Amino acid sequence: MMQLRTRIVALSLAASALVAPALACAADKPVIVLIGAREQGYPAGEHDFPDGVLKLERLIKASAAFADAKAVVRSYPVGFPKNLTEIDDASVVVLYLGVTKGPDGRRSPLQEPAVKAELGKLMARGVGLVALHQAFTLPEKSADLPLADWLGGVRVDTDRTTEIAPVTVAAKGHPVARGLGAFETLDEFYPTISFGHTTRVTPILNAHIHTQYANGKPTFADPAENAVVAWANERADGGRAFGYAGLHYLLALDDPQVRKLLLNAILWTAKGDVPPGGVTAPSIPVLTKDGHLPQPEQRYLLTASEAKPEAQPWGELVWYASRALGNSTHVTTGQATIRAGQSNPAHWHPNCDEVLHVLQGRIMNRIGDKEFEMKAGDTVVIPEGIVHNAHNIGTEDAVLSIAYNSADRVAIGEN
Repeated sequence: MMQLRTRIVALSLAASALVAPALACAADKPVIVLIGAREQGYPAGEHDFPDGVLKLERLIKASAAFADAKAVVRSYPVGFPKNLTEIDDASVVVLYLGVTKGPDGRRSPLQEPAVKAELGKLMARGVGLVALHQAFTLPEKSADLPLADWLGGVRVDTDRTTEIAPVTVAAKGHPVARGLGAFETLDEFYPTISFGHTTRVTPILNAHIHTQYANGKPTFADPAENAVVAWANERADGGRAFGYAGLHYLLALDDPQVRKLLLNAILWTAKGDVPPGGVTAPSIPVLTKDGHLPQPEQRYLLTASEAKPEAQPWGELVWYASRALGNSTHVTTGQATIRAGQSNPAHWHPNCDEVLHVLQGRIMNRIGDKEFEMKAGDTVVIPEGIVHNAHNIGTEDAVLSIAYNSADRVAIGEN
């Protein structure tokens, strides 16, 4: 599963096995941690935090500036890792998430005590912080979260606008603004971001926007006014921060100006050197206008020699179709072999269902709190989000055909 592994969130590795090698490389390689969140029920391509994190990862890894810096990228598409020591060696933490609604009202994922403590520790050490779209939003003014100190700017009000806005560069001399020019973009922006640390905050982009929603009800402010929608902050602790109010739509990552802005900001907050013309990346399509994740060049044939078996502690995996293989934009298919008496780890998929068909052998398939004994010819459908695993209860290898309704399968807990 080597081609897919950069897309898999590994939550079950022991901290001792993960952190020590990472710390060893952090001294000369920036460690970029990308944190997303689960989708919130919006139409395709809106608030698509998981796919957004994975697309940012692709852009960073395709950039020569980050390759020259030998950057290490770790992606967590659906939230912070359970073992927060996995991000202890971060050079910059990039947040692409929003507030959520629960029984106790609106809440930011950053308010979770363990997450707040981890970020506070990193900020005190001078680690960079990037907040995209609603990641700098507080659910209320009394929220006990020092985002203003970390970022220099926060949003508390629910005001917003969604429109095609003209955007201008406010600080052409700043490294984050290198290579940027005026552009227009369709996005959801926020007119009232509070900047309490004005001596350290540098506005990077202004947008000419109308307020369309304020004080809990629709409105329309005319004429339009300039509002800061991107800024840089140099904290007293030596760390750097950046905020950008856009990226409601994943399609915004197809805009070369937005891409350059974000790549510049991530490299700058990691204390890297931004090239004079800004950070560039190849034109990797992110999302087509019909809401589908595109494949630049369609590959039709995967020969037997190209399907590489990947050894696992419990058996073997082979992948036949996926976006990473270049032959699918909608599904992932493969085959798993589980040796007699062995089990694959309990895991779950936040972005796809799984169809498992037994080709050979006998397994006990655990899905949530239920168990199903399966033999050759049996098929099971495992819904998105349900923890599951298979145990070989036979005396021969169990061979399983596996398929997913996403070309970008994500597995949590698999490694």
